[in-house]
Amino acid sequence: MAKKSSKSAEPTSADAAAKKPAKAAKPAPAAAKPAPKKAAPAAEKPAEKPAAKTPAKAPAKPAAKAAEKAAGKPAEPVVAAPVAKAAPKPPAAPAASSPPTPKAKAAKPAKAPAVEAAAEAVASPPKPALTDDEDLAEGGDALVADLEAAVLDEPAAPPAPVAKKPATAKKAAAEPPPEAPPPPPPPPVPTDLPPRRADGTITVAHSPDADDAFMFYALAAGRVDTEGRRYEHVLKDIQTLNEEAKKGTYDVTAVSFHAYPYVRQNYALLTCGASFGDMYGPILVAKSPIRPNEVEGLTVALPGALTTAALVTRLWFGRAKIRAANIPFDKVTDAVRAGMVRAGVIIHEGQLTYREQGLVRVVDFGQWWGDQTEGLPLPLGGNGVRRDIPKELATKIALDLKRSIAYALGHREEALAYAMKFGRNLSKEKADKFVGMYVNDLTLDYGERGRQALRVLYERANAAGLLAERVEPEFI
Repeated sequence: MAKKSSKSAEPTSADAAAKKPAKAAKPAPAAAKPAPKKAAPAAEKPAEKPAAKTPAKAPAKPAAKAAEKAAGKPAEPVVAAPVAKAAPKPPAAPAASSPPTPKAKAAKPAKAPAVEAAAEAVASPPKPALTDDEDLAEGGDALVADLEAAVLDEPAAPPAPVAKKPATAKKAAAEPPPEAPPPPPPPPVPTDLPPRRADGTITVAHSPDADDAFMFYALAAGRVDTEGRRYEHVLKDIQTLNEEAKKGTYDVTAVSFHAYPYVRQNYALLTCGASFGDMYGPILVAKSPIRPNEVEGLTVALPGALTTAALVTRLWFGRAKIRAANIPFDKVTDAVRAGMVRAGVIIHEGQLTYREQGLVRVVDFGQWWGDQTEGLPLPLGGNGVRRDIPKELATKIALDLKRSIAYALGHREEALAYAMKFGRNLSKEKADKFVGMYVNDLTLDYGERGRQALRVLYERANAAGLLAERVEPEFI
């Protein structure tokens, strides 16, 4: 009976009065004629309001039963939900109320046309018109935004879920959110790796670049006390080292973070010697700006299939299909300039010299990554140590490398002079800038920030279908 009374009381609200201003000016028929049966609860409403304000609710129940006996029919409860909702309404509204009509039952608030128009404008903001002379290398932010909007797929930031009806407290308690599956266990120690050097020499492989040369300088020049441990340095490009890591060729090797999931059965990661791009990184370049309608089927030169540059390129392009041409990293700019490919991804010192070769920047993946992850650095590559090396020795190898990096940072001029031999004609100023980009505090130790960045990279790659499983890095 309380529900029936609340429905009949609805038209007497301030909302009904506000929606029918013309009828509100007429004299209330309730004063001249006896109220119909359905309107009887509405006549009793003025008596309900004082009762609703009284704090003592217990005596209200006997009063309600007495009212039922006197009137011959059940009376409304003194404290009812409609009364509590009607409390903030204007006091003059009940006097101007009219009898319930069929139209009043559908008293739902309608969106004003202006509000709907504004909502549409917010949901679909106009895109800036593109012009043919926009240069992405010199402030073509509008074109970058349009290009990213056309091709960018953000697997870790899915669309907002469709709104659902609020669940009851009991149901929410009975259905807790599903827990994330545990990370896969570390792989077993391999038994099919090639034999290590019989004389105990530790083979260390890294790329012939200024940043790697800088961090390994003290180790190669004997500036670090290794307590009798002997090292042999092997210099090869990063894609070759990724392939060699699949076979476990070297005791310690530089490895792309993209390649690590495919070689982690052979190597664990050292906590030092990694390269991160902190709001900078590999760059997608072209001879001229790339239009959004060119993206599908675009031919792109990549510096190796297992490089992190290749992985982040595919993350950026999202669902758009590209034709990848894997070529040596130092040949990418030549291929773009010759028109063999429409665009190319450059790494190493090419990030500082592409403009001198007449190329324009489409996107800096390090900056894009930082924007997408609230400022996390882009993990590019680290150093792995063979898993069959005893942990005690592996820990000492990690300490030797960390000491070498610290020495270089503390003796910058000395280490930089050595590193410039591998700078491929970089000026001293640019070599120093390049080394500073990739040999820093994160190189001494990943820290929590670096580890989180690596986990996020693997999570997003897995969500995008670019890695078959979740990867939990193993550190020494």
